[in-house]
Amino acid sequence: MNFLGNVVGDHQRNKQLAVNWKTILFWNEEHTGNKTFEIGTGKDIFLKAGCPVWQCEATTNRTLLPDESYDAVVFNQRKWDPLDLPAKRSPHQRYIFWSRESPGWRYVNTNSMTEFFNWTMTYRWDSDIIYPYGWITLTDPTIVTKLTDTEGFQQLIAETQLNTVNSATAKTKKVAWFVSNCKSLSARNEYVDRLKTLIDVDIYGQCGTMRCSRTDSELCHEMLERDYKFYLSLENTLCEDYVTEKFFDQMRYHIVPIVFDLHGHHARMAPPHSYINAADYQSVRDLADYLNLLDGNDTLYNQYFWWKKHYVTHDSTEAAKHSMCELCRMLHDPTKPEKIYKDMKNWWDNQATCQTITFSDGDGITKESYAEHTWEAKPMLIRWFG
Repeated sequence: MNFLGNVVGDHQRNKQLAVNWKTILFWNEEHTGNKTFEIGTGKDIFLKAGCPVWQCEATTNRTLLPDESYDAVVFNQRKWDPLDLPAKRSPHQRYIFWSRESPGWRYVNTNSMTEFFNWTMTYRWDSDIIYPYGWITLTDPTIVTKLTDTEGFQQLIAETQLNTVNSATAKTKKVAWFVSNCKSLSARNEYVDRLKTLIDVDIYGQCGTMRCSRTDSELCHEMLERDYKFYLSLENTLCEDYVTEKFFDQMRYHIVPIVFDLHGHHARMAPPHSYINAADYQSVRDLADYLNLLDGNDTLYNQYFWWKKHYVTHDSTEAAKHSMCELCRMLHDPTKPEKIYKDMKNWWDNQATCQTITFSDGDGITKESYAEHTWEAKPMLIRWFG
């Protein structure tokens, strides 16, 4: 996916669309203490961000204009309160559903959002405005044909290996995990409990015994890259397109992310053979065996970094800027058809197809004598309190 292309579009066309200034109101907080949605407020922020269309002003001041005068109003779904909404609404306005959280955590009752929102602005790739935690761009178009051909791809990996530094040389540890939320809807904690009985896993944060100061996250990343071969990039929910900084941050370094992907979104967002999907293995032991194989074979391990010279990873800061640029551009685009989400619950909750995993202990499908841990996917069951 070319997120940058989707967001920025044709520069000259965007210039032509910008005629009048547009005003964007951030109705509630992005999160506690932050109301600026990663871009800030004022009349020059879109220009400073380098937006192709920059004639937009953002504000958190609800009294700057009458309610019906703002061109766009951005609502954080986590802070949604049906009793705290604009008093008046004009047909020209665009109400934006904004979210960085997955629908697995039912913070609000989306039934109360019926026929309210015009556009969506979330990490999901079917949003009107995509606001991901990061994205990865192919910078070497000469390899496109090899990516779709098995023999060509193997040749590509072999060619890249010749000019790649041995990323395994100084690494003395196997698997690391940084986690502070000791409960999840994805069963990631239960998965790691089983994995660490089969391979060394160092757990940092409130859920483990290891520590790394959060005051300088870059030092922690450098430590991980220097000492560890694998990092558990496990999300707290398993929902469509929900891929966070847990994955994209690690892709900036020479460490192999381990994900648990039941939706196939990592394959759409990342280069092939750049990560390990635990869901591809029929048991926890099968995954541990494969990790131990890579740990003992530098050649196989280093193949996971073939893509580094052909792609570039963009972080959430860049994503926030480009997404807000796209909002400004769309407000200036008179060709955008009128739109309203009649059933937000269906789009946000049902179409996210959130899942979880359950474990069963026994011989497993391999019928080996040692205990296997296997799992099956099932729809996520969340009880709504409200």
